[in-house]
Formats: sequence, structure tokens, C-alpha cells
Amino acid sequence: MITFDFVVTGLGCAGMSLMYYLLDSPLKDKKILIIDYSTKSKNDRTWCYWAENPLSIHPKSSPLVFWEKINVISGKEKVQSKLGKYKYFHIKSSDFYREIIDEIKRFSNVTFVNDHISDLKQINDGKVIVQTERNGNFYGLKVFNSIPLGQENIEGSILNQTFVGWKIRCKDYCFDESAVTLMHFPEITNKEPEFFYILPYNESEALVEFTLYTKDKAPIELLEKKLADYLKNNLGLVEFEILFKEFGTIPMTTKNFNQQNESNIIPIGTLAGCTKPSTGYTFYNIQKHCKLIVNQLMDDSAEKNFNWNRKKRLSFYDNILLNIAVNWPSELPGIFKEMFEINHGHQVLRFLNEESSLWEELKILGRLKYGIFIKSLFHYGKH
Repeated sequence: MITFDFVVTGLGCAGMSLMYYLLDSPLKDKKILIIDYSTKSKNDRTWCYWAENPLSIHPKSSPLVFWEKINVISGKEKVQSKLGKYKYFHIKSSDFYREIIDEIKRFSNVTFVNDHISDLKQINDGKVIVQTERNGNFYGLKVFNSIPLGQENIEGSILNQTFVGWKIRCKDYCFDESAVTLMHFPEITNKEPEFFYILPYNESEALVEFTLYTKDKAPIELLEKKLADYLKNNLGLVEFEILFKEFGTIPMTTKNFNQQNESNIIPIGTLAGCTKPSTGYTFYNIQKHCKLIVNQLMDDSAEKNFNWNRKKRLSFYDNILLNIAVNWPSELPGIFKEMFEINHGHQVLRFLNEESSLWEELKILGRLKYGIFIKSLFHYGKH
């Protein structure tokens, strides 16, 4: 029976990122097993992050795509914000997958199994049994897991960011390629918050997404109708070619999303809490967490901490905003617009990256109209 040093269950963004940093470290010769049901040969996601320079993991075989300005639009009011020292970077998942898989193939000590995970169990000697649907059991000293197993207790009780996106090509000049539209709220209502997101690659091609904050399951047909109506009624686009589609759901919660408590089953990605609860951005935090994990693995001290720990005040900020989204959704567009309107873009992005100081946070938040935040505080609920 082979016992692997490391088992990575789930080869999405988090699993790929962890493999990238492991294979770029002194741990690269360890016996590693990767298990995922997909071969990751298709483009199925679009990731964005902001930084001064592209991260080391950013794909290098494709052109660097980024923007230096963002728009936030609430009703008919538009705010355009320059990002200063930051750039808003774009990654196509197929480029990301291909480069990391090519690197993985260079290592004979890494085994890949194409299968679904049934269960993970830590046994008395500390080893972890990884149960698969078709290939039986595997054993690992440490398992890094991004697959939600047994999440029934939390699903349905939390807010989700459900989205559908189309990359489209139109015949004429359709888009301002100089700026990302981070959020466009065409209507301000007391219904579930919804907005549109536009990544303009050039003046005739863009990824346009419809996003809905909801606790319910949203049919993809409904989301696509909303998107089609927006393209027609708001952007004036009737004739266009759909080049690519994506669909997903991102949990937006400050609650613990991981149900495993075993010391050698380490959650990564969204399962570890790397998703920013108030925005849904995950990619940048995953990179920081995976680096932390590899550094901990290389540390010879007995006490190791693989957790993605956020400062309590950051979770508090997020929960205040989630409380507003659930109870007073019509206030949300104005909050985001005002945040970028009265603060410098790079200051807001640094805050959203959770890299700001307490003093910087107080300056950003102190400039906002505070009535709705006090209301949220007096009617505080955990989300």
C-alpha cells in the first residue's frame, strides 16, 4: 500500500495553485497524488485580481491582459476610478490549467487519478483515507481538499453570488476597452441585489456577466434571459456571436464553510474561507493561502497552522455589508458607488485585498454615509 506524502483532492484554482507552489519548492520530490474528475482541458472560468505587477503564477504563454480604470454605475450615475499603482489583471482558466499541468507532467513523483471523491477520513495513526468512486481507496499523510463534502447544513442558509457570463463579439464598436465595468446596477430595487460586469478585451469583444445575490437556486435560463435583455436594452446589442459561456455560484458568507476538523485534512480555496465574503473575489487570497501552506510544510517546528485566518474586524466589515445586502438591498449600489467616488481607486482595492491598516480602513469607511451601517449594526445578523 502506497502512502502519499501529499494528496490534493480537487484540481481547480486552489489545487492548481498549491501544486504550482509545491513544485517550486524543496518539497517538489515528495510523493504527491492529485485526484479530480476533470482533466482540465477546457476554458471554464475567468479569474481577475488586482496588484502592482502580475503574480508569479500568472500564465506567461498568453498576452498579458489588464486594465487601469474601473467603472461603477448605479442607475444613471457613473463613477470612473483610476487604479493608481494597481492593475486589474485577467486570467483565462485554460491558459492557467495548461501551464501548470505541463509543469506537473515534468515530475514522475506526481500521480494523477481521474475520479470523483466519495469521502475523506483520518484514521488513528493520522493517515487519511481518500475514498473514490471507481478507483478504491488511497492513503495520504496530508490531504489538501477543495471539494465541499457534506455541506447540507450551510447550503440554503447563506447568500450566494450566482452568475452567468458570455464572451461576445459584435460587428461594430461596442465597448470602451479602457475600463472594466466592475458593477452596473441598471435598476435600484428592494429585490435581491443584481448587477452586470463587463470585461472589454477590445472595442468589439467583451465578457459580459449577470450576477444575482440570492439564497435560492437560480435557473440558468432566468440568468441568461436577464443577460440577453441587458445586452439588447442597455447596450443596444442585438446581433453578436457568443464565443464562450461560463456559469457559477460563489458562497458569500463569514460562516465556517469547512465541515472537516481533522488535523491532516486541510481545506483550501473557498472551503478554507479564501473567498472574500462581501465581493466574491477569491483568486488573490488563494495565492496567499497556498504560499502560507507551503511555508508551513517546510517549517521544521512541531506546531503548524495551515488555516487561512482573517482578522476579526475584516469579517465584521463583510458581515455588515452582507446584512445590508440581505435586508436593505436597494442600499448596496449606492454604497459601492460612493466608496469609489470619494476614495482613490487604489485605496479601495487595497482595502478589498485586506492589505490595508486599521487607520486606512477608518479613513475609507469614515467618508461614507453611515446611516445604513448604523441600521445594519442595530439589526446585526450573522451571514
